[in-house]
Amino acid sequence: MSELGQHLREAREEKGLSLEDLQRSTKIQKRYLLAIEEGRFDTLPGLFYARAFVKTYAEAVGLDPEPLFDQYRNELPNPQKESIDLPSRSERSKSPVRQPKKSSKAPAFLPAVIALAFLVVIALGIWLVTQSIGGERDAAIAPDPEENVDADFSEGATEPEADEEAEGDQEAANEDAVEEEPAVEEEEEEEETSSETSTLNLLNSSGNTSYFELEADRFDVVIQFSDSSYVDVKNGLGNMFFSGQPASGEELEYDFQGEEEVEFNFGASQNVTLIVNDEEVDFPLEIIHQKINITNSVND
Repeated sequence: MSELGQHLREAREEKGLSLEDLQRSTKIQKRYLLAIEEGRFDTLPGLFYARAFVKTYAEAVGLDPEPLFDQYRNELPNPQKESIDLPSRSERSKSPVRQPKKSSKAPAFLPAVIALAFLVVIALGIWLVTQSIGGERDAAIAPDPEENVDADFSEGATEPEADEEAEGDQEAANEDAVEEEPAVEEEEEEEETSSETSTLNLLNSSGNTSYFELEADRFDVVIQFSDSSYVDVKNGLGNMFFSGQPASGEELEYDFQGEEEVEFNFGASQNVTLIVNDEEVDFPLEIIHQKINITNSVND
């Protein structure tokens, strides 16, 4: 056991705190707290987090961390010597990240062109049928001087039937053209839906809180956990949606449509993946305990 770990454990025991009590107050897992007391800093998530964990531990048992860093600097790891970069947040997450839905203008536009071409073909067919029927009707009623008047009337008795058939064909063609119009409207609606955009802009960070502005017609949120982490979710009025510590592999989903402001408080942000409208949010701060505040400008 290291001298620093012994000193921290004695301070904890003087406070009458168990490792379980310390885990609840610091949101640091018990196995990491025990590793700090035994001086096994290489088992922590990274050299950068070792100093952060020691600082959180010291503050929880009533010690000033700065003198401890000066007194035991030979025991604490130096994050500047770490030659391997910390993995990105997406690499640390074990849960699959939902890929954003990609919209393609070509597939949405192509059906509209096909429908328009189909309407043109139908209109051309109607015109040809009308011209053909009109030519036959003119030929049928042309007078023949060699025939008597009575014969013309008797043979012309069938003409109204031909007219009725032509009118019936034209009405059927018109009905087919009308039935095709809603398909074009549906394609236009699909094209408008595919053009929906969602933009999340970082405004600034203050303390352990980062402020974002969302510009979108929807506000869908998914929270994935690669390991245990305390989290609470509330709106701008202080109404709590969730408060607790989900286990590794769990997932929370929310539809915040109509909410102007939502704040997420993560105790161990390195174990969390935050997805807003199918886009993963990069945490701006390299700290463990941080908050994400999102304001939906569409609902302002």
